[in-house]
Amino acid sequence: MIGFVVTAEQAQAANTAIAEAQTSRGMPVFWLAGSYPIYTGEHAGKCFIPCDDATLSTPLIGYPPQTPQDFPEFATIIESMGGRDARIDLPASNITPQEP
Repeated sequence: MIGFVVTAEQAQAANTAIAEAQTSRGMPVFWLAGSYPIYTGEHAGKCFIPCDDATLSTPLIGYPPQTPQDFPEFATIIESMGGRDARIDLPASNITPQEP
C-alpha cells in the first residue's frame, strides 16, 4: 500500500482540508482519503493515508470528471505531508490489528 505515514493530527488536518476543497466549491463531501492506525512495524502508533498514483487519478465528480489532482488544494495537502517522494510502501499487515 502506497501512501503517507503521519501523526493522527496530520491525518485529521489532511482529511479536513480535502473536505474543505470540496465544500468551498459548493459541493458535498463525496471523497476523503481516510486514514488507518498503524499497529506494527517501525511506524507503529502513527497513521497511514493511502495515496498511490491511481488514487490521485481517480475520477470523482463532474463532467468532464475531476480527479484529486485537478483541485489546486491537493498539491498543498500533499506537500504538507512531505510531497510525493515521502510516500512509502507499507505492508497491509501493519494496519491490521494483531490478535494477542
